[in-house]
Amino acid sequence: MIKKLSSMWYIWLFPMFAVGIAGYLVYDFYQQRGPEVIITFDEGSRIRPDKTEIRFRGVRVGTVTSVRISDDKKEIEVHARLEKHAEDFANEGTKYWLETPRISFEEIRGLDTLVEGSYISAVPGKGDKTKRFEGRVGTDLKNPLEDTALFKLETRTLDSVSDGDTLFYRGMNVGTVTKVALSKTAQTINVQIRVPWEYARLIRTNTVFWRKAGFQAKLGLFNSFVKMNSVDALLRGGIELATPNNAGAKAKAGTTFVLAGEAPKDSDKWNPVLE
Repeated sequence: MIKKLSSMWYIWLFPMFAVGIAGYLVYDFYQQRGPEVIITFDEGSRIRPDKTEIRFRGVRVGTVTSVRISDDKKEIEVHARLEKHAEDFANEGTKYWLETPRISFEEIRGLDTLVEGSYISAVPGKGDKTKRFEGRVGTDLKNPLEDTALFKLETRTLDSVSDGDTLFYRGMNVGTVTKVALSKTAQTINVQIRVPWEYARLIRTNTVFWRKAGFQAKLGLFNSFVKMNSVDALLRGGIELATPNNAGAKAKAGTTFVLAGEAPKDSDKWNPVLE
């Protein structure tokens, strides 16, 4: 009997071999995985777990694994797993933003999202390792590493303004609309804008904001005019800003302004020195 059992030892070779292979595969899997990061967004309607990729210059560096509402119910937390070779994207200073399609006179951007679905673009940082990041939606910044200032506009009615629209100063792109939402009391609509720090000096305590129409017309017997703005404004609308000649102090980030329906009288004559 003992001799028979000893002659059957080779039967256990296959299970032992299988366990060894499984163990190696599990070890290799965890060795190849990069760090997990949490990116917060104001909303996450276009982000899909296991489908939405994180990309750098068109190359995948990570994938969204889950999406959940933050504990305070104010943000959406996007959990993502980075590739092993993309550990630098877990450094402080890394920028994440959700790509959205954009057509303007200056550029055509993000149209691949119409076919492939939305994805998150990223630029690595150079700081210490961290896990949490603040994401943006549809940023138009030419330099994604550039910091921005956040401001809020309030209006009773909203027309021709939506996420991703441009903020104009003298016809120049100086910021982006990043969020449009109904206020808690449902009495006003809140419009969130982000302005690169190099243009933040344009925002003063008495700066005026109004909706920019692509086509304007005023017909009268003696004071008639027809005006067509940029192709960008014609296609998408946007927001214009200007500051009176007696410019106020620089507005602090987070300041709330009123969003008017049209330009104030004689605003085309305003020409303040903004240093």
